[in-house]
Amino acid sequence: MTTKIQIIDCTIRDGGHLNKWQFEDNLVKASYFAAQKGQVDYFEIGYKNDPGKKGLGPFGYCDEKYINGLFKSSSDCKLLFMLDAGKYSGYKIPDRTKEPTPFTGVRVAAYPFEVKIAVDLAEQFHEAGYEVFMNLMASSEWSQQEFAVLKNWKQKNALKAVYFADSFGAYAPAEISELIGQLKALGFERIGFHAHNNLQMAFANTLHAITEGASYVDASIYGMGRGAGNLPIEILLSYLSKIGDKEYNVVPYLDVIERFFLPLFEKDPWGYSLRSLLGGIRNIHPYYIDELFNSHNYTIEEICNIAETVKEKCPISFSGEKLKNALEERFYVPTTSQAKEAIRSIEKELKAIPSKDAFSLDSLGMKDRHKGKKFLIIGNGPSIVKHEDKIKGLIKRLGLVTIGCNFLNSVYAPDYHIFVSKKRFLKYAATVSKKSILLVPSFFGKRLVQENYSGPVEYVQIDSIDDLNSSPIDGIRQQVKYLNVGVNAILTALQMGAQEIMAVGMDGYESEEQGKVVYFYNEKDVPDDKAAASLRYENMDIELKRVSDFLNDLGIPFSIITPTSHKKYFNNSILV
Repeated sequence: MTTKIQIIDCTIRDGGHLNKWQFEDNLVKASYFAAQKGQVDYFEIGYKNDPGKKGLGPFGYCDEKYINGLFKSSSDCKLLFMLDAGKYSGYKIPDRTKEPTPFTGVRVAAYPFEVKIAVDLAEQFHEAGYEVFMNLMASSEWSQQEFAVLKNWKQKNALKAVYFADSFGAYAPAEISELIGQLKALGFERIGFHAHNNLQMAFANTLHAITEGASYVDASIYGMGRGAGNLPIEILLSYLSKIGDKEYNVVPYLDVIERFFLPLFEKDPWGYSLRSLLGGIRNIHPYYIDELFNSHNYTIEEICNIAETVKEKCPISFSGEKLKNALEERFYVPTTSQAKEAIRSIEKELKAIPSKDAFSLDSLGMKDRHKGKKFLIIGNGPSIVKHEDKIKGLIKRLGLVTIGCNFLNSVYAPDYHIFVSKKRFLKYAATVSKKSILLVPSFFGKRLVQENYSGPVEYVQIDSIDDLNSSPIDGIRQQVKYLNVGVNAILTALQMGAQEIMAVGMDGYESEEQGKVVYFYNEKDVPDDKAAASLRYENMDIELKRVSDFLNDLGIPFSIITPTSHKKYFNNSILV
């Protein structure tokens, strides 16, 4: 690897996202002098925003007079500012050919839809005597149409380099190679790379970019930057000094970190976090993830699911309005107190309401009947049809004991078939395979069952509780707050002595068609409205977590093995 590259210290510009560019002057001066002593080539000191925009610190405007008052910039470490192409409104920026300025260069940052604006600005700044860098933000999202604008650009030589930014920290080295190759094919000889550290890949990706021929790379002091931050410049310089032919001096940076950046980090931390990780995994703007976390409406599993919708339906740059619209279009929305009140009738279906001839069991005949066996719960989500061959192959290969739930449309003939809703039992009892043993709760009573089903039947005892801290199993009793056939099937498998429990067809809202949930059944033959479906999902999720935690304490593995929105239980390695 060669160290004949140019390094841009972007600490103040990128780190300013954390504090609106309100840095102390002494910190900025010390940082610049560290860069100068460290033999760093460029120092990006902030943004040039519209002077009329309120609420930013001085390094959000980069006024020439203010910067000149800090220090005299050196040609050994050139000063840059960044300008956002989509936000530039024509406010005055000095012409270097006509008036003095502390700035040697400018980086024009552009999202894909701003490429034509960026090209025009690059030409203007080049004519005004600036070294011009173009920064392709969200570079993973650029289309061939947008790259074509760059390919057909006649004045590429106006650029010192074209930069591509891993804006959401989602790149792997192979993607770095691909994009550098693509930019070279467009006619660019000098290429730069700006890494983010969401997946802890900033260092590896930057080194790979250098290996692939990048001429410029970015880094920041102590990795300071929005979200997961950037590549720490002290690491980059130390490594390049160790393996290269240029001796960078990292000590001034270490001194600045100790004096300024450690206290700053304590006050307003940055770096790797759960939020930044999710942004990197889904390759979306960090502000979307922040909004979802800050709403306090969603579990981490829900945020993972919502992020997929954000990627599909929201613009690359953050839009609160588009996020709101995307959330409203989703099947699952957080249940408000008003919505709960409007669908109070649904809760009646979630309670174990006894018939007149309901009874309690004295013993459980099926207890430990299949002790040490592996069980498969067959829900009725669309995935059981899509993956039918694999599921049936797995059942045969592992000798699984199977418990089917509700309406299976004659696709499967499970060992047991369970209902916990009287309505669904009455509607679908006739579809139960003659090879299956029917399982029903004792609160159904015997008359309802005998009048509507003639095959073999066994009873389980399911009691309603109010306290979610109660054990899901108490002796021979299953205890649930929200009645759910899948959950009760899991508990029945446990009572039968299951060594491991797997489930298929617990899709949640993984399958959607034009915004409507796909069910095999619906009592009114229409999909639930969002409020009703949301409450059902919310209650199911509560019980599923409660039972999963109980199984975990017992050392019994539980997983859903077909695609599901209940992703924390999903294991995609079994059904292969």
